[in-house]
Amino acid sequence: MAPRQTEWDFGLSRLTKFFAGPWSYDRTVDETIADAALGHLGEPAGEAAWAILADAVRLEQSSLSTEVITTVWTVASEGGYNLASFGVDGRDWLRQVAAVCSEQARQADPEGTSAVEPVAASEESVRAVLAAIAAVDPALTAKAETFFGHEPGEVARALKLVATQVDPDLGFRLLLRVVNACRVPISDARYAEYEAPGEAFGYGRFHVSTWSI
Repeated sequence: MAPRQTEWDFGLSRLTKFFAGPWSYDRTVDETIADAALGHLGEPAGEAAWAILADAVRLEQSSLSTEVITTVWTVASEGGYNLASFGVDGRDWLRQVAAVCSEQARQADPEGTSAVEPVAASEESVRAVLAAIAAVDPALTAKAETFFGHEPGEVARALKLVATQVDPDLGFRLLLRVVNACRVPISDARYAEYEAPGEAFGYGRFHVSTWSI
């Protein structure tokens, strides 16, 4: 496994940005996934595709309900590709994402040299992510209800389940996306607090800073 070399967001959380509303319908769904799988200029070939693939597989194979998966995706993607509106099952969607990224990864990096070993989850990292979610829960609840019509606590609960039952790193990255998508204001002090988990998870120098409001 190689060390992650991107300075930006990666994986499924980055993919949500490519479908953020209003999503461009001049590209097919698979073409949009493939665009995200190309990664940023200068990154190792295949790294972005492997990262999205890893997240999609872990989430699809998790014990989370399909409703939780759909909630997290819809809010993180700003409702741009609303699975319910298109009649797409959340797990079927992750399988589609994985299929496209698997092909992209193997074409760009057949030996898997750019695949990155996920950071091992620890009780400390889980607690840090849960604390970060809890800290924005009231503001997130109000914004999620306003923008996407979700019930109070529904989005925060979904993020907590990702952090505890799938991976705290993925849960934290999706939290950053959801906070941005819901336009939740973040103070300088809280922004500084987010840098510590980001560093622990091995994020690049622009990962946390690019989503802050």
